[in-house]
Amino acid sequence: MSNTLVKLTEVQDMTQEQLSVYEKFPSNLTRSLLLTKCSAGSHLALGAALTKGYLNDYEREIIVMRVAKLVNSEFERIIHYPLAIKAGLTEQEINDIEDGNYEAMDPRRKAMVKYITECILAGKASASSFRNLNEFYSQGEIADATHLAGHCWMTAMYLASLDIPLDEKETSWSRLAELND
Repeated sequence: MSNTLVKLTEVQDMTQEQLSVYEKFPSNLTRSLLLTKCSAGSHLALGAALTKGYLNDYEREIIVMRVAKLVNSEFERIIHYPLAIKAGLTEQEINDIEDGNYEAMDPRRKAMVKYITECILAGKASASSFRNLNEFYSQGEIADATHLAGHCWMTAMYLASLDIPLDEKETSWSRLAELND
């Protein structure tokens, strides 16, 4: 199948508890997370919880697309590109976000993309980037943006480090939020 460094959990070998997590988000990410003792459901539930925070779909996808590019995560890009389009971003806007083409961005988006870039590349954003972002976003929105960027980075690092293959077909997000019920 691939040269993944780990053997993914096969659906037919899953316990009932593992299967209940997998059914909420049937993907290679979930299969790989099921290798951990007890964090698969929690990791996915956190991702689902971030969709209910202060940021709307449009803002979240700006963040995810930038992180995906910065950490070279094909998984995040493939999964989130259709969501970014659905949220209202154009192909050109996505390209500008990915490339850090600040000149093409309005001040609000530029502040967000710069802040997220610093978070990922430097491990933290500068106080000046925070203050600039805080001109457009509340502290709660900035906290959610920071948390989302970190979650995306962690997921990308996990998948890349274990050499988890991309899914062969698009997965469904429709039941992911059930992990928080």
